[in-house]
Amino acid sequence: MTDSISASLAQPRDYGPDLPNLDDLRMFIAVAQAGSFRSAASQMFTSQPTMSRSVARLEAQLGVQLLHRAARGVQLTRHGEALLASAGRVLTAAADLRRDVVELGSGSLQVGATATSARRLLAPFLAQWMPRHPEIRVTAIEASERRLHSHLEKGRCDVAVVAEPLSPAFESLHVITAHLLALFPPGHPMSRHDEPVSVLDLAGEPLLVNGESFPSTNLLFRALDRAGIQPNIVYECSAGQTLAAMAEAGLGVAVFGDTADLRGFTLPRHNVLDAAGAPLTFDFYIAWLRDSVPPRIRDFAVGLSTFHRSVAASSSGSSRS
Repeated sequence: MTDSISASLAQPRDYGPDLPNLDDLRMFIAVAQAGSFRSAASQMFTSQPTMSRSVARLEAQLGVQLLHRAARGVQLTRHGEALLASAGRVLTAAADLRRDVVELGSGSLQVGATATSARRLLAPFLAQWMPRHPEIRVTAIEASERRLHSHLEKGRCDVAVVAEPLSPAFESLHVITAHLLALFPPGHPMSRHDEPVSVLDLAGEPLLVNGESFPSTNLLFRALDRAGIQPNIVYECSAGQTLAAMAEAGLGVAVFGDTADLRGFTLPRHNVLDAAGAPLTFDFYIAWLRDSVPPRIRDFAVGLSTFHRSVAASSSGSSRS
């Protein structure tokens, strides 16, 4: 009897078809919650065809139709509703499994951020948070905005400082509101003051910007498009300091978010307004996967959000006085 039991345990058990790919499940959840492939693709920082292929792969693997597709969006089928009810639990369990294995016997925290966010948002907070939590080892994961969303979705980091739009798979807390800045080269008529400028003032100007994956650049392009202005991009770079140096050298107008470290630069900084006169701003959040998370992750997120709210309130009070 013992030999037969041992033999049966030694044989791999056949559980039927392969389990769905976790990335495909994430894509399906995003489409189901957004109501369209286009909206979901925007939230997931990927392309519409990629989303479509993921859902089609799931349908082929499971042998059922998950979505009714129409020109105005998608609707869940009966099978799609059943999958949506279970898929979130599967992703949470997978994230918990990875966290339990990777963090066994350790108090660690993987924090994702772009290089700019790490300097501006994480560094001052960690300076006062880490001494109070010596038992937790913090690992920084620097990546582009697009990759941070992916890393968070796949459990490669516990929390991340990211800009909107946020995936429905995340919980989040607001950290700061950033403003779009313009730095004009020396001698330019706009460089003689530091008042706000409109996107209308940027028509025809040679522009120095971050890449298209940056929220500041996306915000600028949307505002220019609404004003009927074709941007004249002459240089792209991920570092705001480099763009400021290019503007200082007279190569064009640098436009980027005010999270960049501009110490050492003396060019006037102009807040940028849309064609209607409204300030162009975008928000940063501290985000993490929904549902089951260790308390230290949520505590870290609350601490970062509270810290920057306090800094903003203090700065506002100082400016009024």
